Amino acid sequence: MKKLQLASFAIVSLSLAGCAGSGSSSSSGGGVHTSKIGLWTTTSTTAGSGTYTQIDRLARPAINEVFATVANNRHEVNDEDSPPNDVNQLKNDIDGFLISPANRSPAIRTVIESVLVPDMMMADVSQSGSAAYLGVETGGATGSKFGGRGLTDDVIKTSLGIIFGNTIPALGLAPDDNNEIPTLTDDHVGPDGKHFLSTIPYLGNPR
Repeated sequence: MKKLQLASFAIVSLSLAGCAGSGSSSSSGGGVHTSKIGLWTTTSTTAGSGTYTQIDRLARPAINEVFATVANNRHEVNDEDSPPNDVNQLKNDIDGFLISPANRSPAIRTVIESVLVPDMMMADVSQSGSAAYLGVETGGATGSKFGGRGLTDDVIKTSLGIIFGNTIPALGLAPDDNNEIPTLTDDHVGPDGKHFLSTIPYLGNPR
């Protein structure tokens, strides 16, 4: 039996998109600095050769799992890809799903794709306050402008509201297409069953 080794790497990437007005400045060497960062993780395996091969990637929860089909190995393609190439791969999966079965308008599709591509967990380290899922992308509409993800953030419900609900029109980001599917906007699973701690590792034993 071959020994399987797993390695997870947290990769931090500077997000330069939309940094105008966010306190960006040029360094003496001509580089651009921004307080906004994008984070994602990868899992790689090696069979002892010393060369790691990426087999999984995750940033925002359930993006690849929801939008990419199992057909044509779309899950695998995105798992082995990286955020800079999402515009060529993951974006097509998102657009296809939003056309059918979600049946969203071109305007709503454009907004959703601009938020989710590339797939990185965004945070603005210049902002104070608690973490809030999609806080950077929505200008603080989800709770704070810091972004990231709070332990009690119901990210699945938020995502379902964006895909099947009226979240985008309610934020004034696109006209309502009246194609909401209310029965699909909530998974009815909240954070109540989880046990959180006030210190590291923050996640307590299951109750």
